[in-house]
Amino acid sequence: MIKKLIKEAVYPIIKSPPDFLIIGAQKAGTTSLYRYLAQHPQVLENNTWKEIRYFDLPENYSQGLGWYLGHFPSKFRKGNKLTCDASPSYLYFPQIPKQIKQNLGNIKMIAVLREPVSRAYSAWQMYHSFSDNPNDKLKAIADERSFAEAIEQELNPESNTAKYPYDYIDRGKYVEQLENYYNYFDRDNILVLNIEQFRKNFGTVLDCVCDFLNIEKFSQNEIDNLNNQKHNSGKYKSSKTTEDQEKMEFLRSYFAPFNERLYTLLGTRYNWQ
Repeated sequence: MIKKLIKEAVYPIIKSPPDFLIIGAQKAGTTSLYRYLAQHPQVLENNTWKEIRYFDLPENYSQGLGWYLGHFPSKFRKGNKLTCDASPSYLYFPQIPKQIKQNLGNIKMIAVLREPVSRAYSAWQMYHSFSDNPNDKLKAIADERSFAEAIEQELNPESNTAKYPYDYIDRGKYVEQLENYYNYFDRDNILVLNIEQFRKNFGTVLDCVCDFLNIEKFSQNEIDNLNNQKHNSGKYKSSKTTEDQEKMEFLRSYFAPFNERLYTLLGTRYNWQ
């Protein structure tokens, strides 16, 4: 308790809070974006793993702002550089925008979206692969169901999905999540990207990110080097069954109205099929 009180009193004075957040979405390239920006001379990595998860995990949020600031460098070490918390769960949980506003004010945020069906399948692949992981913590959160079973249970209101906190479907309803953020922040505070933009116009998107953060753009040589890097690219053994493919086709129709609302909200269309 004494240590916590000291952190709460001292860290706001000597520690620097993040200058921007990468808020999601899960399985949409947030690790890559964080790693790209960490190589920028005007950006400084935080003191721990990129995903601090202060706002979405109650056991972390209850530690207080001092605990959170402890993950970032001192103001002296930081100087004029920018720091970031890249926690892709921040976009999803409805209470988080209010908490961010209360703790960090009008901070800049970047949301990277991914076509929701492929995002859901990629998330399932990740959790499903944990079944064979030697790490007991990862094995404990493994999803041993097939993709089709997982989706069917999430669609069934009578199914007991409380023990399966993966939310493969709801995490892809980006329009609801962004509307929630816009209740607390001006749109100018949130840069919304589509992961497909990185694949097609890598340098242009990085330029856009740098402009948003008011930092110098990467040189062409740096962009070429970054474009050859791969971060957190999952190598999963599972392959799509016929049932999985049928469920993915169903989900494409299911997500269509949510995607249309998203396009209207953002004033742009994505080539999501």
